[in-house]
Amino acid sequence: MALRATALANARLEDPTDVWVLLADQPWLRDFATEADLRTLQVAGHRLREVFQTVTAGHGREAVDRLNGLLTRYRVRPMISGTYAGDWHIHVAAPGTPSVEYLAAAVWGLAVWLCQRGIDRLGVCAEPRCHNAFLDDSSNRCRRFCSDRCATRNHVRAHRARRRATHP
Repeated sequence: MALRATALANARLEDPTDVWVLLADQPWLRDFATEADLRTLQVAGHRLREVFQTVTAGHGREAVDRLNGLLTRYRVRPMISGTYAGDWHIHVAAPGTPSVEYLAAAVWGLAVWLCQRGIDRLGVCAEPRCHNAFLDDSSNRCRRFCSDRCATRNHVRAHRARRRATHP
């Protein structure tokens, strides 16, 4: 569910089609999403992005306060769901529109991730042209980029700059 938070923080929500793309893997929400959900998701996505940016800036307490504000706004009602004994899982339901249900799960998931793995596991890509939010799942807590592609792009640029500096 924490991945939903990063997906929303990184989403470019410009029209209702973008909402349906964001909710593509959740047809039970996507099929009921309306244009009104667009604005709700835009605002929440911006606030989630601020959580990641605040962590990256080294202001952990402020990031937690922001996330707590989102938890207060998008309350969850966890329920055990499934169709047979091997399928039991927690479903994070929230009363309201599809966007509110999606947001409740995303915010809850990010809060659980932060508490279980640590606040230093949230980040914003260090690639100057990217700035995507990401969850650091590396073994040594040193991830600086959202993807291998951004890391490679950054390292190649640095290599070329060093080479130009030594070989004018």
